[in-house]
Amino acid sequence: MGFHKTLSKVEHSYKAVPWTHSADGLLHWGDSVMLRNKKVDGHLAADMGIRENNIDEAYRLNTSVRKTGPISRNVFVLSRVEEADMFGSDSVIRFGQKVRIQANPWLFRKTLSLGSTPKSINVHSHISRLQEASLHANETFNTVWVIDSFDPNDRFERQGEAVRSGEPILFRHCHTQAYLASDAVKEKNDFGTEYEVSCHSFSSQNKTQNLALEKKGQITTDVPTRFQQDQNVWMIETAPDSSYSASFEEL
Repeated sequence: MGFHKTLSKVEHSYKAVPWTHSADGLLHWGDSVMLRNKKVDGHLAADMGIRENNIDEAYRLNTSVRKTGPISRNVFVLSRVEEADMFGSDSVIRFGQKVRIQANPWLFRKTLSLGSTPKSINVHSHISRLQEASLHANETFNTVWVIDSFDPNDRFERQGEAVRSGEPILFRHCHTQAYLASDAVKEKNDFGTEYEVSCHSFSSQNKTQNLALEKKGQITTDVPTRFQQDQNVWMIETAPDSSYSASFEEL
């Protein structure tokens, strides 16, 4: 019985799903994308067979290095949190805007959003015991993120600038200000060996850089200015051509 349940889960997780092609190279609200981590060179992927402990309803996330293409477990939808903000109300996603990163609708019967719960004795990442990151069934402030520029030299200046597909970026958790991360910490599951996902800022201690930015007036309390290491760096990838954007029925 357990074998057939696992097989069914794996088969469902490997269903091909639509992947947005960006004709202008920019990211737009509602795009279906894949999220690749620089450190492990793998894509964020859901494991719906593992429900996280001590969180209302949440499911495990890992990064997978398998080259599967866009499937139900590794395609996510970029959803707007505020209908209108200081950057306007157009369809383009900009640095500094609040975003929800939701599992594609073919993965599960409920809407699931990438979230993180503040670390405690009972709530933490599975292996490293850092702040957890998982797919949450409840839309709370724990599921709200901001996209920051990777380079602290222009992080402040790029607030409001359009985010391009494939450029290195950071996902900052609005509640805790920690960055989404994946490290080369191996975790075995029904899909084989994958890597742990957490919400933890792997930053370099570059005081000279911070002093230079402060002198230029480019440090604010709400825009972190340290260099983040590869564990925190992600690329939001869109499809290479429009054939990937076909409807679910056509795939």
